[in-house]
Amino acid sequence: MSGMLHPVGPEDPQVYWMRRATIGVVVLVVVLIIVAFARPPKTAGSAIPAGSPTPLVLSTPTPTPTPTPTESPAPAAATPTPGASPAAAQTPAAAKTPDGTAACQASDIRVALSGGSGAGIGQQTTFTVQLTNGSSSPCRIGVDKSLVEMKIVSGSDRIWSTADCDGWLPTKSSAEVKAGESLSVDVGWPGRRSYPGCKLGSKAISAGTYVVTAEYQGAGTAKKVIGLK
Repeated sequence: MSGMLHPVGPEDPQVYWMRRATIGVVVLVVVLIIVAFARPPKTAGSAIPAGSPTPLVLSTPTPTPTPTPTESPAPAAATPTPGASPAAAQTPAAAKTPDGTAACQASDIRVALSGGSGAGIGQQTTFTVQLTNGSSSPCRIGVDKSLVEMKIVSGSDRIWSTADCDGWLPTKSSAEVKAGESLSVDVGWPGRRSYPGCKLGSKAISAGTYVVTAEYQGAGTAKKVIGLK
């Protein structure tokens, strides 16, 4: 032990200490190298990539369209039924005349038909069309081609009609008629077939049974059967 602490030899003691120090440093380096290789290597942790942030898309709200106001269509005018007589067209609600009396409603008119007795082939026959105010108050009644039609038929065969000529139906201006009272016109039939434009057939109607009808605005209707001999 004293030899290690106090080196003995022919050399100066410092030489021996330098040698010892050198050997110690070499041994220390070797030991450090061995320890360094003997330690297990550190495993680097797998880096977890940060998730890419999802961009927030702000949708622009779609504006609600403001409805465009539409105008209510005007009521369509009534279209007359094909083949219907002029008198069959319904009129709008009655308007008051300057004197304050309203025109009679078609549904308030009672139609009556008389005459035609003893009608003969080829002879003039007269019929009376009577229009009665069936309402509870006075109203005005007029007679013209647009309001009244009298016609004669035989089955489905149309023989004659006042609609074929303006002059065949006597015209009366609108007049005030009290409740329950009447307005009458006389209509003459020449006993022949008629055609539009005031035309008459060249031959007289043959003997047989015929139906005469009188109509007021398609509402009130009266019928009468006659026989030609």
